[in-house]
Amino acid sequence: MEDSFVNEPSFIVNQSDRKLLDGINIIVVDDNPINLTVADKTLAKFGGTSFKCLSAEESLVAFKSKPIHLVLMDLHMPGIDGFTATKLIRETEEFKNNPIPILAYTTYSYNDVKAEIEACGMSGYIGKPFTHVQVIDTILGAVGVQK
Repeated sequence: MEDSFVNEPSFIVNQSDRKLLDGINIIVVDDNPINLTVADKTLAKFGGTSFKCLSAEESLVAFKSKPIHLVLMDLHMPGIDGFTATKLIRETEEFKNNPIPILAYTTYSYNDVKAEIEACGMSGYIGKPFTHVQVIDTILGAVGVQK
């Protein structure tokens, strides 16, 4: 399986960018282990900490047990899909006490999933394939951090 990032062979992280996501804990939910590994390595390059979840069920456990600042949610997974998982996270006491951004993370075009993203209360969208810059800029915007 190919990973979800656009090939960026000359991608080098500047020393000043290595801490852009410092202190930001991100749950990455994707049923594809390769995508989870790529996301984990990318977030780590910028100082972020990711918690990899292969299913919506795992993401609920992680969300309730760790200090989380953002969720990257794949939309189409076996079992509970990302739309339903987002609704379930939003119903938790943890979310009600500390709402965080939940971003759709999908191969579907925004126009194809816009209504469902809005209906389940997601905060934004990252389309696959994407570049490191797109991912980092979107995350920084969602958590309110300026470069």
